[in-house]
Amino acid sequence: MAHTLAHDGITLYTIIGVYEWERTASRPLVFDLRLESAHPLGLTRAHIERQLAGWLAPCRYRLLEALAEHVAQRMLMEWHCSRVVIGIEKPGALGDLARVGIRIMRDAEKRAA
Repeated sequence: MAHTLAHDGITLYTIIGVYEWERTASRPLVFDLRLESAHPLGLTRAHIERQLAGWLAPCRYRLLEALAEHVAQRMLMEWHCSRVVIGIEKPGALGDLARVGIRIMRDAEKRAA
């Protein structure tokens, strides 16, 4: 039986962006997470937020895709998830014109192959 844990709307700050003006200060990112495992994960929202903040602190990625991949691999390895689905939005990236974000899914089985 798979155990699923979902947390939406986790706002954390990191330096990310292609342009130099984006890389002068931390910017908010909004994370939506769905974690699946064969066993109960026992992760509280507060623990997830602290862990994500620790993983993001040294990051200086230019693309959301690279950041999402980094976070997914950490979750698969450290939390022993069988599958992770990560959505990340970058509020204000295009002003009020559009929402910028990505969503990826990664499986532990494919990682091991």
